[in-house]
Amino acid sequence: MEKIIKNILIVISLIIYWYLLYIVHKWYFFDSSYLRGVILIILICLMLFFYGLIENKNKTYKSNINLYIILYCILLISVTFIIGRDKLRFYDWWYSGQYRLFHTISSQIKYATFKTFFKNIIGNSIMLIPLSFLLMIKDKKYNNILRQMLIILPTVVSIEILQAFTHTGTFDIDDIFLNYVGTLIFTFLITRFNLIDKIRKIFYKDYKIKIKSKKILFYLSVCLLIIFEVIILVVR
Repeated sequence: MEKIIKNILIVISLIIYWYLLYIVHKWYFFDSSYLRGVILIILICLMLFFYGLIENKNKTYKSNINLYIILYCILLISVTFIIGRDKLRFYDWWYSGQYRLFHTISSQIKYATFKTFFKNIIGNSIMLIPLSFLLMIKDKKYNNILRQMLIILPTVVSIEILQAFTHTGTFDIDDIFLNYVGTLIFTFLITRFNLIDKIRKIFYKDYKIKIKSKKILFYLSVCLLIIFEVIILVVR
């Protein structure tokens, strides 16, 4: 029963997400903030986490990690190509961009407000950290910085190129630098102090909770998700 509820809610939640994000209008969700979208994705992940406790199977735990990665990628795509962006256009290359390393960073340090600095510098530095984290949770082989590089760097470069090609942004070498270095620093710190192995256990652990309590937690997460979705659909 819980599996059916989980699958139905995931499908409905993603339909609602894309409906509000793209069909209604792309800035509805956030009013220049990504908070509602992040909350929705987190609530879906929370439901998946408690469902994993009910099943208590290694296969289910691994499946949940894959779903976390997919949900994060959906959020990443919406942030980089849809929310607050121009409509997609593919007919030519967007030449405007910044190809000098540290030019954008230095300009932000000198002239940007705190809000703009946080969004452009701090935001870019942490944007791909969730992907790095989930990869390490998925498989210990990604604890290695070089293995991380094989996925993170092509992802960062692809985002910048596609933003320029689709006219949803400009190509900025500093964005690549910030995305990549921020992720590398995170990977180094979390592996250097052996934190990732301790955190990984959280996602593959039964916690010895009674099945009744697990189901209560699952249905509470379902209720939270449904209530939040009703709110964002009704309250305009």
